Amino acid sequence: MCFSATASISLGLVLVPVGIYSIKRAGALPAGFRVLALTPLLFGLQQTLEGFVWLGLASGDVFATRLSALGFNFFSLFFWLVWIPLCCYSIEPSALKRKLFSLLFMLGLAHGLSLYVPLLLYKDWLTVEIVGHSINYSARLLHDGHVPIIFLQILYPLIIIAPLLLSSNGHVKILGVITLSSLLLTRLHFDYALISVWCYFAAVSSIYILFMIIQTLKRAEKSAVGITI
Repeated sequence: MCFSATASISLGLVLVPVGIYSIKRAGALPAGFRVLALTPLLFGLQQTLEGFVWLGLASGDVFATRLSALGFNFFSLFFWLVWIPLCCYSIEPSALKRKLFSLLFMLGLAHGLSLYVPLLLYKDWLTVEIVGHSINYSARLLHDGHVPIIFLQILYPLIIIAPLLLSSNGHVKILGVITLSSLLLTRLHFDYALISVWCYFAAVSSIYILFMIIQTLKRAEKSAVGITI
């Protein structure tokens, strides 16, 4: 599979209006769904940033490449670790699961800060290169040499995927299955560019959120009609 600036920016141009429409449709739903509806728009911004990473690499512009890569990795190494548990918390009716998701949110916040902040402080802690028609982001970690790499490889997807799979909302569970499947696919075929490729697949998957919101609206409308009758 070949990725490129065109692929990333095109996906971004698709996701931004999908996100805007999702937000508009979610306006009639509880606040938690309006939070979740932002997700395609945010993925669109992230993919657009990766498009600029491609352009920076192609032109040899080191500053533009680093700036765009830091923007992309703000999402991949920090933002999604707090956003996904927050979204699941926001729409979760179970008090017990809300407590669990809040713990995952705090864990994601701490882990995300430890991953991302050093990249802002030390220029040589993040390297970006094209490998196999994809972008490889190689980041030095505070945990290097102190924490087994297998633990970190499990912790990150656990914080992202666990709240989706454990959600009481059936559509969110489906999104969790899609996200887990895309991770396994990326691990099998694109492990050399895991961050870039998994984020691309996750961005495509976020379109499902619009379907989820539309279906939730239809169910709410049917319930309202039933109550009226």
